[in-house]
Amino acid sequence: MKVQARAKINLALDVVERMDNGYHSLDMIMVPISIYDEIEIEKNDFDVVECEGMKLPENNTVSKMIQVLKDTYHLDSCFKVSIKKHIPAQAGLGGGSADAAAVCKAVLKMEGIEETEENLYEITKQVGADVPFCIHDKWARVKGIGEKITPIESAWKFDIVVVKPDFGISTANAFSKWKESRPFHPDVDLVESSIREENMDLLYQTMANSLEPIAFEIEPELEQVKMDMEDAGLVRILMSGSGSSMLGFSVDEEVILSACEQLKEKYDFVQIVHVGG
Repeated sequence: MKVQARAKINLALDVVERMDNGYHSLDMIMVPISIYDEIEIEKNDFDVVECEGMKLPENNTVSKMIQVLKDTYHLDSCFKVSIKKHIPAQAGLGGGSADAAAVCKAVLKMEGIEETEENLYEITKQVGADVPFCIHDKWARVKGIGEKITPIESAWKFDIVVVKPDFGISTANAFSKWKESRPFHPDVDLVESSIREENMDLLYQTMANSLEPIAFEIEPELEQVKMDMEDAGLVRILMSGSGSSMLGFSVDEEVILSACEQLKEKYDFVQIVHVGG
C-alpha cells in the first residue's frame, strides 16, 4: 500500500504552561501543507522501517507507532515500511509525526480495523504531540499536549514560501528553554477568527509563535533568514513549530514567485507550498 504523509505548519503557537508531568500545555492553529513524504507499507516476516538516503534511529516515530498499534489492538502482523522523505527534519513541519500518522491509518486499513478519529487522537499521542493533528489532517485548533483537536471548518487555501536553513532546532531544546525566557502568549482566538473569515490582513496582524524568540536565541542565524525573506519582498514572516523553517507570506503571486527564486540562490530548501492542502 502506498500513502502520502503531509507536512503541517503552525499559524499560531502558544505555550500555555509547563505541567507537573514535564509536558507543556499548548494552544495552536495548525493546517496541512502540500509537502509530503511518500510511504510504502506491506506485511512482512518482521518489522522493518527504512528511509531512502538516511539511517533512522531505532526509536523513530514510525517504529513507535507500529508498536503502539500492536499493543493496542493485539496485532500479530509485522510490517515493512519504506519512506521517501521530502519533508525536512528538525524543521517544525511535523515530518516524523506525519509519517507515523500515515502508517497508523495504513495499518488499520490493512488489518480491517475501524476506529473513530477521536480515539486515534488518544492512541497516537503516545508517539508524539503532532501525531493526532496529522491524523486529522485539516484546519484545526489544537490544545493540550496535541490531543485536543477542534476542527475549523474552512476551505481557505493560499500559497506561501517555506525556507528551511541548513540547520535544525531540537524541539526538546526549544521547550526546555521556554520557561527561562520571557514567555508571550499570542491571541489564538483572533488567529482562528481570521481563518474563519478568510481575512488575510487580520491573519498577518495576529499570527505568532511563542517559541520563535527562543529559537532565535538558539540559532541567531534565523534573524538573517528572516531579513533575507523580507528583502525578497515577503510581507510577513513566521516560524513554524519549534523551527527552523520560516514561512513567508504575500497576497501577490508574483512576489511569491520572485521571492522563491531569489531565496533559492542562498538556501537549499526553498519551496512554494499550498496551505490548506
